[in-house]
Amino acid sequence: MALKTLLLVLALTAPSLGTAQPAAAPPSQVQFRSLWTPWNGVTQQSLRSEAEQLERVRQDVATAGAERQAALRNEGRALGERVGEIVRAGDCEDGERVARQAGDFALVEAVRNHCRQLRTHAQTASSRR
Repeated sequence: MALKTLLLVLALTAPSLGTAQPAAAPPSQVQFRSLWTPWNGVTQQSLRSEAEQLERVRQDVATAGAERQAALRNEGRALGERVGEIVRAGDCEDGERVARQAGDFALVEAVRNHCRQLRTHAQTASSRR
């Protein structure tokens, strides 16, 4: 009986052995490389691009900041000269008013201090006479 079973198994498997296909050759790595994104290159390019954009923004801010500071400096200088002329003419209240309207409270305080010193100096001079 064992012999009959063996012959039956051989009879059933023999045709499939003849029609079996050879094993497929393993695909080369070159074929798979084209399927993936080269992330190292993409990452480096992205970092370079971001760094360049950040540098452009820094340049713009620095340039705008320098221009704005120069404009404010010139604006403040003109205001200070105008208020100084008013105070030199003896009108401390008007000089303080002009500085306050311009929103330059440091100049307002400077006008007050200057006028206070002038009054103190005038009072000291008049008391010596």
